[in-house]
This record gives sequence, C-alpha cells and structure tokens, in this order.
Amino acid sequence: MTWPTLDRAWRASVLRAPFSLSLKLCRTIFMGVIFGAVAFESEPLAAAKGKEEVASWSVENAGFFQNRKLKNQLDLIFNEEKETFDSSDIEDAALILISYLEGEGFLAAKAVGEITLANGEKTTVEWDSDFDVFLPRETEAVHVGFKLVRGPRFYYDSLSVEGNQVLTTEEVEAFFYNEPLLFQDRKSRVFSRGLMQRSRANLQSHLNTLGYFKARVKAELIESNRETGACSVQVSITEGPKHLVDAVEIEVAEGGPEPEVDLLKYAEEPYSRFITQDLTRELRNRYYDLGYPDAVIKSSTTIEDGASGEKRVEIRLDVNPGPQVFISSITYSGSRDTKPSLIRSRLRVSEGDPLNPSLLERSRLNLSRLGIFDQVDYVLKPEGDNQKSVHFDLEERTTWEVDTILGWGSYEQLRGGFQVEKLNILGAGHRARLKTIVSLKSQLGEFRYLVPSFMDTPVSLSAKVFGLKREEIAFERRDFGMDVGLSRKFDKLGVDANTLYSIRTLDVRDSELTDSLTSQGGSTVGSFQLRLGRDRRDSAINPRSGYRATSQWEWASEAFGGEVDFQMAEFGFSGHGEISRGLFWHGGFTHGVIGSFSEPQKQVPASVLYYPGGENSVRGYQRSEAAPREGEKFKGAQSFVLVNLELEQALNQNVSVVLFLDAVGTASRIEEYPFDDTLASAGLGLRYRTFMGPVRLEYGHNLNPRVFDPEGTLHFSLGYPF
Repeated sequence: MTWPTLDRAWRASVLRAPFSLSLKLCRTIFMGVIFGAVAFESEPLAAAKGKEEVASWSVENAGFFQNRKLKNQLDLIFNEEKETFDSSDIEDAALILISYLEGEGFLAAKAVGEITLANGEKTTVEWDSDFDVFLPRETEAVHVGFKLVRGPRFYYDSLSVEGNQVLTTEEVEAFFYNEPLLFQDRKSRVFSRGLMQRSRANLQSHLNTLGYFKARVKAELIESNRETGACSVQVSITEGPKHLVDAVEIEVAEGGPEPEVDLLKYAEEPYSRFITQDLTRELRNRYYDLGYPDAVIKSSTTIEDGASGEKRVEIRLDVNPGPQVFISSITYSGSRDTKPSLIRSRLRVSEGDPLNPSLLERSRLNLSRLGIFDQVDYVLKPEGDNQKSVHFDLEERTTWEVDTILGWGSYEQLRGGFQVEKLNILGAGHRARLKTIVSLKSQLGEFRYLVPSFMDTPVSLSAKVFGLKREEIAFERRDFGMDVGLSRKFDKLGVDANTLYSIRTLDVRDSELTDSLTSQGGSTVGSFQLRLGRDRRDSAINPRSGYRATSQWEWASEAFGGEVDFQMAEFGFSGHGEISRGLFWHGGFTHGVIGSFSEPQKQVPASVLYYPGGENSVRGYQRSEAAPREGEKFKGAQSFVLVNLELEQALNQNVSVVLFLDAVGTASRIEEYPFDDTLASAGLGLRYRTFMGPVRLEYGHNLNPRVFDPEGTLHFSLGYPF
C-alpha cells in the first residue's frame, strides 16, 4: 500500500462521470477511508510491539522534506533490522551525507553524529570532507542522529572561456550551470570539483559529436573564497580540425551472409565515436534478425587530410558473424496465477525461430508492461548444435493496490478519495478499479474493468459504470451511466485512439439557466464517441517543450438508446518552447461545437453544453463564469473558441513567474457560430514545480467584464492549465 499517492486529475474531463450520493454520505465515506488507511498503515507498528527494537537513524538541518528523504535513504541502504549499528555502518552513513552536501555545493560541510550506544552512553563525533575521524571497532549504537552543518554554498562567481570558435560563450556556460535562469542564485550555479569535471567531459563529448574528434577541454579552479563560496573557473578549449566521414567499408568473414545496410547516409556526416557506435549497432541488429546472436564487429579508421583543411575519415568494419542459432524451446516459471496464453501472447519469438536478442528483450519488456510482474528475466541454454533454449523467470507482484487521492482546485478546493485496484484477474491480466473522490463541490464514483490485448490484439477493451453529483455555477449536475470502449496506441504515429459507446442519464436540478435550445431536467443520452490524441511534450506534468494535439467527436441519437439527438466536435492544441535562457512560451487553442445539426428543433441537454472559465480556462473568472449571460443568469454555449498564451520566466530551479492572456469567444446558439461574444483576461502568476505538477497562485484581471462579471479572480490550484 502506498501512502499517499497524490492525484493531479483536477480537470473537468475527469468529472464527466458520476454517481448521486448524498454529500453527507460521501464525506463520511471519505473520512472513513482516510482514517482507515492511517489505521492500516499503523497495523505493522502495532504488530511490532513486543518485538525487540531495531537501531534507527535521524537527520536534521537539511530541510523538512530532505531530512526525511535522507533518513529513508539510510534506512534503504542499511535495510537489515539490526539491533545495533557498528562503526562501519555509522562511518558509511556519514560519508553518504557528506557526499550529498558536497554535491549541493557545500564543500566545507560537516556531519555531527550524536551516537547513543547500546549501554545507554552518548557520544558526539564530527566528520568533514577530509573524513579522517574513525570510530572504535567495538562501537555498537542503537540510535545515530546526524546534524548537518552546511557552511557556505560554493558557486560559480565567474567563468572565463578561451579558445572557443565553434560554440558561443553562452553555449559553453550552459554545460556548467544547472539551469539557465533569470536570477542565477547560488543554488542554480552550484560548484564542486566533481560537477566541474562532469561538465568538462560533457562539453568535450559535445564537440566530438560535431566532428571535432580530437577536441580537448580543460577546466581549472582559479580561485575560491571559503568564506563566501565564490569560485572563479577558467575553461580552455582546443577544438582541432573537423572530421567528416568519407566512406564506410564492411568486410564479412568468409562464408558469412552479406548484410543490407544503407552506408551512403553516413557520408559527409561529422565523424565521432558515436557514428561508429551507430554503425556497429545497426549492423549487429541486421545479424540478430538473421539469427547470429554472437556476431563480433571490430572497427578501424583511416584518416587523411581534406582539400579544405578538414580531416576525411574512412571507417572499416570487420564482421565475424559466428554460428547461426535457432530457438529450440521456450519455457517459463514463476507464473503461478497467470495463464500461459497471456504470457505467450506477449512473446515476439517462437520455437524454431532464429535467435534474435532484440526480440527477446522486446518480449521481456512486453511482459513487464503487463504490470503484473515485479521481475522478468530470461536465460539462454545451449541445446545441441546451433540450438538454444529460452527460459523466462517471472516473479508475480501483489494483486491488490490501494491508493489515496488528494488535491486542490480553486473552485472545488479540497479534494480527496481513494482508489482500489485488483490486478491480473482470472490470470488473464485483466484489471478492475474502484475509485471515489469527494470535494466540497462534488462526489464522484466509478468502477472500471479493463481487458488489455483483447482477443490477442493490440486493442484494449474497457467497461465503466460511473456516477457524479456536482454543484455547477448555475445548476446541480447529477449524471450516471456506463461506457464500453476500445483503445489502441499506434506507436509509429504516436497516436492514442479511443472509441466507445456511452449510455447515461443526465439530470439538471436547481437550474438558474435561462431558457435556450437546451433541455433541462432528466434525459437519457446514448452516443458513440471517438477520441484521438498525440502527445510530444517533454513532460506531461511540467512541460517546457513539445506539443499535444487532441480531438473528440460524439454522436448522440435516439437510435443509440437515448432520448436526444446531438453531435459534438472538439479540437485542442498546445505548444511549448524556450525563447531565451530561462524564458519559455506556452500556447493553447481549443475549439468546440455542439448542436442537433440534423434536427435543429431538437434540444441539447444543458449539462453537455460549454461553460468556460476557471483556473484552466479564462482565469479572470471562476469555473463556468465565462459562459454566455442573459442578465444575471447564465446560458450554455453551443460553440466556443479558447486561446491561452503564457510567458514563463524561471526565477530558480523550482519557482517561476508567469504572465498570461486568456481569451474566449462563445455563441449560445449555433446560428452565431463560431462566436458572437468575447471575453479576455490578463494576469500574473507564481508557480512552484513539484513532482505532481506546478502549484499555481494566479490572478486574472478581466479586460472587458460584463455587468455582473467580477473584476478579476484569484486562483490557487495544482496542475498545469493546458
């Protein structure tokens, strides 16, 4: 059981599912789950009472979270349940802590160990970077508490570069500073000799890849101030002549098959050892495909002067394929609860095939990706002439997982719940998940059953029942129903595709909406949906580069078991990139349209219309407040166009300031497509990057508010906006 797992799924799309539980009941369930989880976590502690106490560590002065992280690392390294720590354990722990501090730039750091001995006596020992203090060999401690004395942080105060003709000074500096930031504080310019030498090696390797095969880089610490930590470093670069690939020659041992390799694509490429590695890898893979797993490839080069002062490199590859090998048999062990048919469906090799190590590794990864094994390994065993058997050694993981869900949003505020998942149902890799989430505005419950590799295909089958009760700004939403869908990832295209059939009841209560082409009250919707997505961002949580494109279509009809007819299409695109050092741009575009185009007289359910506004939409408004108005009352939009633009400037490694502009155009009737009313907000925000997404504090000021609109809105939320 993991405690806690934080879920950043704060988007409205998560809440398009449902269950009508009373608020009081849901809150009771939520609190019961939280206290139950705590009690569950406490059971091992209670069970441990009466047993002999084990030795323990503690760490102070590294910061609240870092103290716990360092302690956990020590617990992990010295994971035996010892009654006492000996002198080697304590000295090794001190060395680990000193090394951590030096890596953070605290080169004059000390670790003060307060040691409680087994006989109850206490002693204090101090270690520094010289590490010339040793404990008596007979030391036995029941507790060691380390107090870290960091001293000044050493940092790059100046970096001088000489001899660089290929790269700019700024490009060279980027190899030595952790991140290019607006305010280069000491933490972002950390200095240590180890970091300096790694930076030097990376810079030299980069020059090599550009064709400067004999480039050499030297980095020297010229001066350091042990009081302030200021360091002056000089970098000297000797680039040498540029090397280009002139030709590639392959010589195969007598009797070996000739490979099919495109050698012309390497001509005139900058030469480096990486070119040779790429050639060797490609050639080896060709022989793997033919069943030569022991192929030996040796490379050599001939370098001559070129006409323009460059060096021309001829690469020669000598190949000894070795014997051709075939798979005699495939066996596996450790799959006590897993069906053999599921394992076989994930293998990319069969008995009698040429032995291809690449396909064996792909088979191992396919088994690992099932999520039902903690460990997957394979071994090869010779079985006569040119034959080898393959044995997969599997270790099944626990089939039950329980996670807690916590989060925060400016509209829903506190949000929490739990998720229970059962893995490898029926031994076929099926999964079942029960999830419930409660916030101050909504209650959500859903049960999902997943069948991966449906009928031994790359397609997954899923079925879901759901329920949602949610207080929207102008009505109360109560939805419940079920989905049945198929999904597949097209790896070559990088596209995720999902199609599903949905039957659901949409109930609108306590409505303050104006009359429009919408149906209020309860209605049943039967529809088919198609969703496509392509994600090329460097990070889904804290993106700084790349893009994401999405599209969604829905067709609801009485012919599909519902009571209403409408069609919906929605498209979205977001992009991210770097403008200059530490300055990033982000942009998002979303367009949606919904209506009964085949039968315009048909009404569209109010709860499926668009209600823009909120921390992930137009940030001058609370959730849904940017929807069309008629006086004080809101109307749902049948069409909208949303544009989000941001400039983000990093202040240090985790904190950044954001300037944003949000604009939306809406049309309450399809006749005014794409929009007949526009709203815009501009604002400023502060973000702190975490492992679960940015913590955001943002204020959006409305540039053209309507009569009943707010002047602006302050948002505090978790997660990236688009």
